[in-house]
Amino acid sequence: MSTEDSTEDRNEEQQPVVGGPIPDYEAGRRSITVRGGKTRREMVNEQRQFQVKTRPFMIVGLVVLIGLLAIPVYAYFQNYVFPPRELALRVEDTEYSRGDVVNFIRFNQRMSENLGVPFEIGNSLFDSLQTLQENELAFQLAPRYGIAVSAEDVDERLNSILGFVAVTVAELESQEYKDNVEEAKRQFIHRIGIDEDVFRDFIRKSMFKEQLRDVIGDTIPRVQAQVHIYEIIRLSNDSEDRRAIDRDLVSGAAMESVVLQHSVDPNASRNLGDQGWKPFGVIPELDALMFGLDGDGNRLLPLRTSSSPRFDEENNWWSYLVVAEVNDAREVDAENFELLTSRGMTIFFNEEQRNFDLHMVLDSAIFDWVNAQVRLSAIIPTPTPPPFGVAPQAGQ
Repeated sequence: MSTEDSTEDRNEEQQPVVGGPIPDYEAGRRSITVRGGKTRREMVNEQRQFQVKTRPFMIVGLVVLIGLLAIPVYAYFQNYVFPPRELALRVEDTEYSRGDVVNFIRFNQRMSENLGVPFEIGNSLFDSLQTLQENELAFQLAPRYGIAVSAEDVDERLNSILGFVAVTVAELESQEYKDNVEEAKRQFIHRIGIDEDVFRDFIRKSMFKEQLRDVIGDTIPRVQAQVHIYEIIRLSNDSEDRRAIDRDLVSGAAMESVVLQHSVDPNASRNLGDQGWKPFGVIPELDALMFGLDGDGNRLLPLRTSSSPRFDEENNWWSYLVVAEVNDAREVDAENFELLTSRGMTIFFNEEQRNFDLHMVLDSAIFDWVNAQVRLSAIIPTPTPPPFGVAPQAGQ
């Protein structure tokens, strides 16, 4: 075989067979051809450059998306998360949030509704803040006066709130009584929507205040100077009316007859104008007139003499007061003693507040927010259907 023939044979062996396997270098060449003649490295670099160019747009889009998502999230936190946690009251190191105030109002709201008494929202915020502050002050002052409230005391008070009062020890310890109390407590917690520990703390600190009230009451004398007051009502401020009243008083006529003759009060025939015996401090705005003396020691309002008329805007009439008699040592009745004790508590707290770090937040924002929460939790009365055959009236 010649050299030329051998070369042709080798060339024929090296040519690929149609339909046979493709050598590696041919596969690589075909791949480059499919990619437009670009190598893998060039394609990776182009992809990288494309990502760099589009990155700002992606970042802007992401920021816009986050901003759109943040609006409802911010609104949720602003309306439902942050307000309940904002400070409403602080007594020394103890803080009460807006949510705590709402819980306290809701607790008293349920108490009123359980008793069938309408709950007045109007001044509930200020009254609740004041009560929470006084309860906390009483709690922190308790050690000074030896006041203590046990868990058993709170249990007993809670049971009475739920309407359970055991008469005997055997009844108190009976399983049936305990089961009934637990069931009533479970239903109460469900209605009120507050954790038991929360309203138990409300009850506990209110009991500290009650015991402190007893301490203040013990400092008030049971026997005090008092005046016996009568009231005569007129529809006009006529000087002649006053002179006529004073003439009958000076004549020595019975107070009841003078009242019946001159007073236009519709209740005069029933109470004869008798306002009862009043000690100093029960009607603070009248203390100076009822008990005051001039420089010579004479009463500012002499006995059986009508006072200057005071106008009653609510009833649109004029009121004349008369001190019928004075007693320098008369026992204070239960109603007036309660009023004196309340006044003593007010004076006591006003003096003690100077010794505490107190902070109360009371503005239109918290007022509106708290009242809105209280209204949402109010029990809406179920309308009573009219009797069968009776058409409902408009508005029902």
